[in-house]
Amino acid sequence: MKPISLAELRDEFRDIISDCTGADTRITGFASTEHYHQGDLIFCEDKNFLGALADPLPTAIVTTAALADSLNREDIGVLVAGDVKLAQARIRQRYDDVDLHQSEWPRIHESAVIHESVSLPRSVSVGPGVVVGRNVRIGERTVIQTNSVVEEGANIGEDCVLHARVFVGRHCRIGNRVRLKPGVVIGADGFGFARDAAMKFHRIPQNGIVVLEDDVVVSANSTIDRATYDETRIARGTKIDALCHIAHNVFIDEDCALVAQTGIAGSTRFGKRVLASGQTGVIDHITIGDDVVLVHRAGIPEDILEPGMYAGGPAQPFREYRRNISAFKKLSSLRQRVMKLEKQVRALLGGTKESPGEG
Repeated sequence: MKPISLAELRDEFRDIISDCTGADTRITGFASTEHYHQGDLIFCEDKNFLGALADPLPTAIVTTAALADSLNREDIGVLVAGDVKLAQARIRQRYDDVDLHQSEWPRIHESAVIHESVSLPRSVSVGPGVVVGRNVRIGERTVIQTNSVVEEGANIGEDCVLHARVFVGRHCRIGNRVRLKPGVVIGADGFGFARDAAMKFHRIPQNGIVVLEDDVVVSANSTIDRATYDETRIARGTKIDALCHIAHNVFIDEDCALVAQTGIAGSTRFGKRVLASGQTGVIDHITIGDDVVLVHRAGIPEDILEPGMYAGGPAQPFREYRRNISAFKKLSSLRQRVMKLEKQVRALLGGTKESPGEG
């Protein structure tokens, strides 16, 4: 990267960088707190990591105001941030991100199959083995990588990235700045079947679509099913981790986060800013309100409308869950005590007396 001074970074990111102290050095790269070199900028909000820094020191550090005061060194540059992780995200997106338009392949690879009805903007990149169907629309600066498939009538917005082996089904709509990581499936048929009197399955056609609004991220090998009639919708800013499944007709509102192996059954609705930790499971036709946090493999069999943290299966308020877990750990000893008391009661009712220490 081109060298940049800390003063320039402070001026560019005044909304998240509040101060610049120490040496006004120029940085040439970014590194972790464990492995850095001269010229590197590191991000640190842990006093233990900060105390472990050894010579040669990094050229500059982004840290909190409290840690900046404790550092008290003039030989390195210090940028002060209220939120170090946010500063890392913003600064590194600007100066330390991969440019996916710079590829070893031609802009449109000769092995790509693109229907004659499709007009690609000159800023779009299409990798080897890509298939783009009839009447697909693709926005400026979008990148479609190796062996991805975009079916008939789909609409992909601007500045999107479809990594290798992504599938976008017919007529699905993808907003701007959406990232679909390797193996993602958007718009496969929902799991819809009816059973007859002989218990044989009959497929219900799934002719709805999937809509991903702006700034959605779907991580590797996750699947989002198309709706039966209307749409499965993931609203603006929601992030979905790897190996998640979202069934047909689900609605996930803005700025939610679903962590790995979360499964959401059909026609469920999530409010805004819902966080679901790993292996959360939600049955069909459930409503989760705004600002709900689901942890410890939460299993959701009924609506949760009040904000707060819920855990376990069936999910319960976190404070109640902790009390129940604490009691559960004592079940074995409680069982032994109850068995001993029962034996003593039987002895008393039978007119006999237990010998000391018996049981």
